[in-house]
Amino acid sequence: MEIRCPSCKKTNSDSSTCVRCGCELQTLQAILQAAESEISTGRNKLRMGNLQDALNHALRSWHLKNSHEAAKLAFLAHISEKRYEEALTWYSAMQTKKEDG
Repeated sequence: MEIRCPSCKKTNSDSSTCVRCGCELQTLQAILQAAESEISTGRNKLRMGNLQDALNHALRSWHLKNSHEAAKLAFLAHISEKRYEEALTWYSAMQTKKEDG
């Protein structure tokens, strides 16, 4: 998994420390992996029709990393529950994160 160093912005691949500045990256790697795991679990919950659990996993992922994927999962969970105002908020977040790359 490639990680961008929060200190010097160097992209690092599979390293526990930044190759440029020596910043420790293990904690950041663990956080990003946890966020991805929450998305994966949330997608499965959404497929199974367990909408509240899907939303809970989306929110946990969002709190770990404000990602397009977390916003999309929250959007889909809200749409599925016909909570359109909340869905619109997440749609906006999803578009913002898509633009951020």
